[in-house]
Amino acid sequence: MRNSQSGNVLFYVLIAVALLGTLSYAVTNSNRGNVQQLTQDKARLMASEIIEYGNVLGNAVAQLKLRGVSDTDLCFDDPQWPVSYNHAGCADNLNKVFHVSGAGAIWAEVNSEAMDATATPDNLWHFYADNEIEEVGTTCGNAACSDLIMVVDELSQTVCIEMNDLLGIVNPGDVPPTDAGLAETLYIGAYGHNNVIGDEVGGAEITGKTAACYQKTGAPAEYVFYKVLIAR
Repeated sequence: MRNSQSGNVLFYVLIAVALLGTLSYAVTNSNRGNVQQLTQDKARLMASEIIEYGNVLGNAVAQLKLRGVSDTDLCFDDPQWPVSYNHAGCADNLNKVFHVSGAGAIWAEVNSEAMDATATPDNLWHFYADNEIEEVGTTCGNAACSDLIMVVDELSQTVCIEMNDLLGIVNPGDVPPTDAGLAETLYIGAYGHNNVIGDEVGGAEITGKTAACYQKTGAPAEYVFYKVLIAR
């Protein structure tokens, strides 16, 4: 009888251990799923913030244009930049995007958590006028057709993908579209021409798009979001 009782006790102990293991495995997987979901939700939030700030500055530029400010007078200079966007048009505060007398936009950096952890990002927006976006405005291969764009680069792939999802842009194979280049001459009142974005097979999804995120495959390879401020 005692051997039988001992056997039963051992049997129940083994069942309890097995159940505990199953429960532990289920909780662990549940926690992993929650972390993964939280990461994706956070990436989507940061993607939304970047897109919204692009829209804010797009509206600010449009506001100044409606007041009669010319492209050559449009000024992005602000004391908080570590670089200078100063040019002749900046002498008048009415031409400034980041001045209360101008468009009154709030200067801001990009959330550092949206950036590629393996890079050394500056978390800054950049304003360029030597790229033209394929099929946005007129594409002619010279400065007359370059678009004024704002850019943030060195983004994380996850945030880049989420931005395209929010913008309704296809991420082929669940990765961002690609393009080899990005010209990076700061806009100080004059247009140039050094690059076309969206003119390659890998970038077909961003052709004609006024805002999108893509992987720049030319060195240094990085994920880039652009927003067209003035299409030409």
